[in-house]
Amino acid sequence: MSRASPSESWLVFDIGGTNLRAALYDRSRDTLSRVAQRPTPSHWTIPGQSPQSIQRRLLAEMRELAASISGGEEPSVVSVAFPGPISPQGIALSAPTVWGESSEPFQVGPEIEKLWPSAIVFVMNDVTAAGYRYLRDPSEDFCIVTVSSGIGLKVFVGGRPVLGPAGRGGEIGHVRVDFSTDPPVCDCGGPGHLGAISSGRGALLAAWRSAEADRDDFANSLLAGTGKALDNPTLVSAFHHGDDWACRLIRRTTHPLGQMLAVIHVSLGLERFIIIGGFALALGEAYRRELVEAASSCCWRLGQSWDSMITLGEPDDLTGVLGAARFAREQLGREP
Repeated sequence: MSRASPSESWLVFDIGGTNLRAALYDRSRDTLSRVAQRPTPSHWTIPGQSPQSIQRRLLAEMRELAASISGGEEPSVVSVAFPGPISPQGIALSAPTVWGESSEPFQVGPEIEKLWPSAIVFVMNDVTAAGYRYLRDPSEDFCIVTVSSGIGLKVFVGGRPVLGPAGRGGEIGHVRVDFSTDPPVCDCGGPGHLGAISSGRGALLAAWRSAEADRDDFANSLLAGTGKALDNPTLVSAFHHGDDWACRLIRRTTHPLGQMLAVIHVSLGLERFIIIGGFALALGEAYRRELVEAASSCCWRLGQSWDSMITLGEPDDLTGVLGAARFAREQLGREP
């Protein structure tokens, strides 16, 4: 990434599988302003487009969104949270929630440097960025999990994300957990992946399939008759109203994620798990309790309290942009 002397004009982005957000960041006050968003160009919003076409559209949308909030002022720092594994060179290794199955690397860092050639540019995974919002101590160990369009996770040890030499760490959404003969297919193309089951998109797919497979059971649900209108907001609403069909579906799709958290706990000993992401936060406290029960049931009990170990993140849409800003601030603070 390029380097220069930073002023107070910082531009931060959070590229999500559903929404693209941008904001201005005041380094001295640690505050955001002029937060704006629009739908992320993706294989969901512009189906049939090639990954390269989606990438070009994404870069154009970022430039337009930045212009709308900056008044034409060029930033001195641009920091980007990206929904996929990022190499140390700023190369996106994959982004299934945005352009689908393609695993062809995308030069996201170098391309953003072309958009803002005079700026210091940082690119990091979006869940890595999120971790910097919730880092309470410079040497803290914890795990942050996003449940949104997909599933992602990052483990922080000693206040630093554990990513591996190529930046591939934390992509638990792409572990196969369903070995049935007809498993749901992940955005990346893999069968039975955790992200195809426990994410917002995964839960919705499970709802569609379940409604079709057992129409008599579905007929007793508040959601009966929704047809193609059955979407995540209606599923979340039914869950909050205590609809038995919706609650059973969320419990079933949540269990594999709880199992993964149990594996991480017993293998690493981590005792702080922060759950973020639009789908998880929309489901709220009742969802957190389901996750607590699932994780607790999947490992032995040595006096640990899953109820205190699993917490929900802040109920806003600022984690990615604020985390990207604090990541950049931390990186620049380490430079001579």
